Amino acid sequence: MFEVLKNPITRPPGGKGAARRVLNVGGGSKGVALPPHFQDWEQLLLDIDPRVGADLVCDARALRESAASNSFDAVYCSHNLEHYYRHDVDKVLQGFLHVLKAEGFAEIRVPDIAELIKLMVRGELDIEQEIYKANVGPITAHDMIYGYAPEIEASGQDFYAHKTGFSRDSLLRALRSNGFGEIYFTPSLAMLELHAFAFKTKADAAMRATLGLGEPVATQARHEAALPARRAVHDTGSEADPVEALYQRASAAFGAGDWGRAAASTEQALALEPALPALHYLLGCCRLEQTEHASALQSFARCLELRPKYPLSAETRARQALCRARIDLANGRAAAIEPLSPQHKQPMSVLICSRSAQRLAQAEAMYHRLLAEVPHEIIVIGDARSHAEGYNRALRQARHDIVLLAHDDASILSPDFAARLLRGMSRHDLVGIAGTRKLAGGAWHFAGYPHLAGQIGIPTGDGGYGVTLYDVMERETKRLQALDGLLLATRRETALRLGFDEAVFEGRHLYDLDFSLRASQEGLDCATCNDILVVRDPQGSYDEHWLKYSQHFLDKHKSRFGPMQSVFFKPKLVSLALRSAEEWRLLTQHLIGGEN
Repeated sequence: MFEVLKNPITRPPGGKGAARRVLNVGGGSKGVALPPHFQDWEQLLLDIDPRVGADLVCDARALRESAASNSFDAVYCSHNLEHYYRHDVDKVLQGFLHVLKAEGFAEIRVPDIAELIKLMVRGELDIEQEIYKANVGPITAHDMIYGYAPEIEASGQDFYAHKTGFSRDSLLRALRSNGFGEIYFTPSLAMLELHAFAFKTKADAAMRATLGLGEPVATQARHEAALPARRAVHDTGSEADPVEALYQRASAAFGAGDWGRAAASTEQALALEPALPALHYLLGCCRLEQTEHASALQSFARCLELRPKYPLSAETRARQALCRARIDLANGRAAAIEPLSPQHKQPMSVLICSRSAQRLAQAEAMYHRLLAEVPHEIIVIGDARSHAEGYNRALRQARHDIVLLAHDDASILSPDFAARLLRGMSRHDLVGIAGTRKLAGGAWHFAGYPHLAGQIGIPTGDGGYGVTLYDVMERETKRLQALDGLLLATRRETALRLGFDEAVFEGRHLYDLDFSLRASQEGLDCATCNDILVVRDPQGSYDEHWLKYSQHFLDKHKSRFGPMQSVFFKPKLVSLALRSAEEWRLLTQHLIGGEN
């Protein structure tokens, strides 16, 4: 990795009266003058390029292995530290600390990326726009962030590219967490530059006067908290990124139910990387479990301010709403009950295909209770050859204009179900509780984010529910392409005209996808009522029967859609473990935006 040339820097330092020595790291050439305070110093040049006449040809990450300790009075590193990945910056800085004498210092100059971003925002500047002129020519924002493009192109070497960037705070954290005792920031020598002096221990008065230094930078608590984390990671000999190591440690503690330890590790990671959304999310989850609701809301809000991508964005909004729901429960507040509007109070036919006497009895009792204010009938087909055939037969028997087609394992947890369903039916042609704007295969949810809408739960056996939130940002999501058949409502005339394809779907799979897809293709408005809470039997499976009818469905519609996913595919979805139906109702209310 390295080769010693000319003056080996592993030699012991000179005796009394010897010239002070400075190691110029990555300076490129001794022909480039160092600052005046190094005028009478002996300069040794370290560079990775053997063509520049370096005293030591090596990668600065190997400095601890290639140089004796306490062998230099200073290290000068000008616009070199940004050429390393963030996790390698620690190795370089520890190398500096290793070669410095007790009273020595490192002088570091790097681009000030934070100020560059502010300048670009204020001036509405493009990334290719010139920021300033240097001796080598115009410097663009792109050059400052990614490296001087002409040099990278001419050399063909990727070590001329920038691999990380610094703000004042991030440079301070890096220096302090790697062991430097006193740190001073001084006026920059170039535009948009950070200029720091980092002493191994502390600066004596004479050196401070020589360098024109004021008072050392006070280390704030968020920087101080990073020190044990950095040292713990490095003391193990691990080369892992400290933030990642702390995140993994926190995640493991969270999974084990040790919320306090998880929160402590997360806070240490945040001290190193305060702009990482996942850390704020994890800290919010810890605080939520510790019932520190105000603190949890602050963490979730900060995470969302940092604009995380899906699924973290959706996970954060869900737990933010859960936190608010638990605050409501603690304060004795209940979810709003939607009144049944007189103009929506229309008769309804409930159609159920069931061969289970127990399930049927439970379903009938539930619908009689939920539809007590609405004239209704329940039509049961107990000998259906398939759902498609059974529903076709039930539709011919139905007497009312609105028909509700329901699985016998659908348990509805919304006490105001009638009001919510009939409100949806007054605005849309076909209504369900989950669906998609885009079909991507033989199951409606295969398209994943951002195409899905609605939510469905399953019982967890402890009185709670595991809820999958496909998307619950509005009360109703319209213009969907397909719906889940767990619960469907439409006009009897519409259902009779479309019909269920019992010739192709002679089992219990895909009839609903085919029915709702054909409805949307006719221009009917298929929608989800996202505030109707429904629990289903968790025993459903994507077995060989599903594969068979999935292929039937794809064959039937391939002329319109072309190739689609024909095997089971699990997209990234958001799920929550909820303690009760009331908690679920409150969570939904907060996700949608609150109700009066």
